[in-house]
Order: sequence, then C-alpha cells, then structure tokens
Amino acid sequence: MFRPTQNWADELCRELTYNGAEGIMVIKAVDAPSEISPLGILTLSLEFRNGSCVRAVLAESDQDGDYVIEGSYDVFMKIFEGKLPAFAAFALGKLRLAKGPLSRLADYMPLALEIVNKARRAAGF
Repeated sequence: MFRPTQNWADELCRELTYNGAEGIMVIKAVDAPSEISPLGILTLSLEFRNGSCVRAVLAESDQDGDYVIEGSYDVFMKIFEGKLPAFAAFALGKLRLAKGPLSRLADYMPLALEIVNKARRAAGF
C-alpha cells in the first residue's frame, strides 16, 4: 500500500515545471487513516517560482497557500492509482477548491494533470 512520505513529495517537486506557475498550491486530504495521520489530515504544499516547483512540504496538519484543493484521502489515493480521473473527481464534487479563484485555477489544469502523473510515477503506480 502506498504511503506518502516527504521523500516522495520532494521527488515529485523536483519533476514539476509549468510555464508561468507562481505561488503555493496545497492539496489537502481529509479523513486520512490514523496510521497515516493521527489527526486525519494530510496536506501537500507545493511552492512554485518562475514555473518550477522549489519546495514541497508534506504535513499532518493544515497548510495555507494561494490555492487549496480538498478531498478525502481515499479520493486522492484513487486518483494516484489511476482509478479515478482528477477532472471527474472535481465534476462529481469529490474534490473542491477550498481557497483561490476558480477562474485562475483553470489556467493551471495542465499543471494539475502533470502533478497527478508525476505523483503516480513517484509512487510507483
């Protein structure tokens, strides 16, 4: 069973680039199993400067960013395992934009797909 680690987050960050990406994107998983996070929250913060990811922080607590995408831990695992497309998860209401302008986030959809694809690869899926 895949378990996100800081090393996985660092590897993911090293591989992420997207022309024009700036700011901090936070992916927040709620309802995480207690063996993953005693608080039930796992967040991945990805900081972008000049189109490149410069820092990744995996934490068992809330993190703040320019954009916060939230969903259950199970939904994110299904996305990373390739069992649920990220766009379908948004359309079905399984993921939501908890912070940030939706119109601006639309510009980052190619980056979102790259994050999912690189996260899958870093996780060995």
